Amino acid sequence: MKFCPQCGTLLQVVKKGTPSLRCPKCRYQKTINREETKQKINVYCGKSAEIAVIDKKAASLRQLPTVKVVCLTCGHTESETWNVEAADETIHSTITFFRCTNCGATRREAG
Repeated sequence: MKFCPQCGTLLQVVKKGTPSLRCPKCRYQKTINREETKQKINVYCGKSAEIAVIDKKAASLRQLPTVKVVCLTCGHTESETWNVEAADETIHSTITFFRCTNCGATRREAG
């Protein structure tokens, strides 16, 4: 990769006629030598980013409080709970969510 000495833009390869490099911005042009065409460019990449995979076992590590509420889906009596403020400006209420620790079914109650 070569950059334009006048404006710093990446030079593009022009294959028509004699091989050359041209700046698309300021039209600077430079012919390519035979030695430059044989150069190899090595590109090295760093380590790939690690991706976290969350499964049901990891979901059990949540730190939400649990309450005794009967699940309407499976009948289990323990659920995680959290509250969210309603976004409506006219009504100032809180929505309570319950997620069953057994089957994962989630329901909400406005209050």
